[in-house]
Formats: sequence, C-alpha cells, structure tokens
Amino acid sequence: MSTPTPPPEGFLARASVALLERLDAFVDRVATEIERTVPVYGPGAEVSPEELRRTTRENLQAVFGYLAGNPGSGTAAPHGTGQRRAEHGVPLPAILRAFRIGSGVIWDELVTMAGADPESNRELLTRATDIWKLVDDYSQALTAGYQEMVTEQLRRDARAQDAALDAVLGGQADGPRLWECARTLGLPVQGEFVVVMAATGNATEEALPGIDKALSMLGVASAWRVRADHHIGIVTLTARFTQARLQGMLSERAVGRVGIGSPFGGLAEAVTGLRQAELACAATQPGSREVLRYSDALIQVLLVGSPETAVTLTGTVLGPLLALPDHDRDVLLDTVRAWFTHDGEVSAIAAALFCHRNTVRFRLNRVAELTGRRLTAPHAATEIHLALEAHRLLAGTAAER
Repeated sequence: MSTPTPPPEGFLARASVALLERLDAFVDRVATEIERTVPVYGPGAEVSPEELRRTTRENLQAVFGYLAGNPGSGTAAPHGTGQRRAEHGVPLPAILRAFRIGSGVIWDELVTMAGADPESNRELLTRATDIWKLVDDYSQALTAGYQEMVTEQLRRDARAQDAALDAVLGGQADGPRLWECARTLGLPVQGEFVVVMAATGNATEEALPGIDKALSMLGVASAWRVRADHHIGIVTLTARFTQARLQGMLSERAVGRVGIGSPFGGLAEAVTGLRQAELACAATQPGSREVLRYSDALIQVLLVGSPETAVTLTGTVLGPLLALPDHDRDVLLDTVRAWFTHDGEVSAIAAALFCHRNTVRFRLNRVAELTGRRLTAPHAATEIHLALEAHRLLAGTAAER
C-alpha cells in the first residue's frame, strides 16, 4: 500500500494546488480577460483563442506548480511563449501587458481565497515580494525568448535576402524564381533600376554607411549586400529619384570608390548592371571617394575591362617616358595631363603648373621626342591620352594590392 502524499504546507501552497485542480476554468477566466483588454488576442487577431489558452495553461501550470513547491521546468514556459509570439509578429509590449493582466488575475484570486483568515492574509503579504519577483523573472524569460526569436528571424531574413540578391545579380533567377526573389528583396520585377558597387579596400569598413535606411526613408526601394570589401546594391529609380540624385546621395555617404551601372528595365538584366558597376568602380581614382557612372567613363571602363591592352598601351606609348628618373617622369606626366585638362592652352597650363610658357613648350617637345608622338596630332594625342589613363588605372590597382 502506497504512502499518501502529505498535503502542502502553508496557505499559498494549498491555494496553488486548489487552482491547479480547477485549472481549465481559471485558464478560461485569464484568457477571456486578456482577449477583452489586449487587441492582438481573440478571434481574427494575430493569436487565436486556442493558441492563447494553450500558452496560458502552460504558464499557469508553471506558476502554480512553483508556488505549490514543485519548481518543475523553471522559466521554460514563458521563454517558449515569447518565442512563439515573436514568430507570429505580436508586439512585445502587448505580450507583456497580457502577462501583467494574467498576474493580476492570479493575485486577485489568491486574495479572494485568503478571505478574512488572518493567518492566510499574513502569509500572502509576507510572500508578496516573492510572488512578484516570480512574475518579474517570468517576464524577463518571456522577453529573452522573444528577443532570441527576433534575432533568429533577422538572421534568416538576411540570409534569404542575400541569397535572393546573389541569384538576381548572378543571372540565376528567371521565371517564378525571379518573382520570388523580387518579393524577398521588396523590389518590383519591372521598373527602372541601377546596380551600385562601392569599395573601401578595407574589409572591416562599410563602404556606404546607412545607405539602405536613408533610401528607405525617401520611399526608394533598394536591396544591398556586403561582400568582403565591397558593398553592392540594386536601387529603384523614379521620376523624382533620378540617377543624378542617387549619385549625389552616394557622394555624401561614400567612404571609398563607387561605380554606378547604366539604368535597366527589369531585374533579369541585373547581371549586366553589376558588370557595368564593377567596371565603373574600378575606373575611379584609386584612394578617392569618387562616384562614377558607367556612361560617364567609357574610356576608363574600356581600359579596365581589358587589362592586357592597358598594359601593352602603357608600355608601347609611354615606355621611354616612364623609364626616366622619378622626378623627371612625374614632371612630364603632370605636364601632359595639364595639356589635356586645359585643351592644349599653353598659358593656362603654365599658370596651373606655376612655370613659364617656354618651360611648358620644352617639356611637351621632350614628351614628343621620348614617345615619338606629338600632342598636336589628333591620332597621336588620342594614343597618349589613352596611355595616360591606362597608366593611372594600373598604378592605382598596384597601389591597392
């Protein structure tokens, strides 16, 4: 014959056992009060009546079990409630309010059960601090579960968005897959878009800090991805938010070099936009915060896209000049660059370089002797200009390695 379990000692333990014995009715009472007071609960709301009663039962069992002297699962119940509510997208303040309502109903019932018995009331008042500390512990566990789930949801969303953007930019999304990726990224399938690539040369530094939030505040849809030392995005253009306005906004935020591809009309064309943005970014001045549009730098883009040609052109046209001692080489290169900047106007070149006009002519003649090309001949000037750009881009690439 088994030994009967002795009755729990103390009013609070006995009351908790009694409430566990009529738990169904008490669950319904608490749930009804929550539905009446908190809009996110009840029929047609984020949390169904069935789900509310299920989690209410779990939490009440945990509370009354603890007060009856059986700690059981500790704070697992409220922690799980927080996670489930986060999955349903219920605001945390609403959940905590529901929890406070349930705690209030419990306290009112305990007061009623104590009645006029002085010993029961004395114990209830003595244990009040413990009871509300338990409620606080449960609230913290609920909040922790909620925050953990929100963090995990953000991770999942970020992974899904990265995968969707990679698929679009890599040309791996077509048909239904393209629509799915567009929905994940919050972008239309058709419209006017550009691809942006920004580089810092530093894997620990964000190339365009806060650009996604800044665009979102303007109502501009965009999707961004960080890859090592690059920041890549697709931006939607509108009649009010033009490519020129985007370029100005990027110039304000860029901490490194930025390239913008040409506009295109559908996400299926993003792979071409990415290639253009990469070339435009590579064509910017090394070490600068320049923002360059693909269509504004076709010569540089052409050279960047054909590095073998750039190397051959530099060596063939500028080889003898580049072989000079550093000072002589730099003086002649600066003079030739000034010649193109000032459209061959000797007086303007002399003023820019702080030297005499005859000095400018002497240097230009020396360039002609070294390269075998006179800047006054259009064909020769074109070759020298292309060679200068190729040298600048190659030198910048080497310096960043």
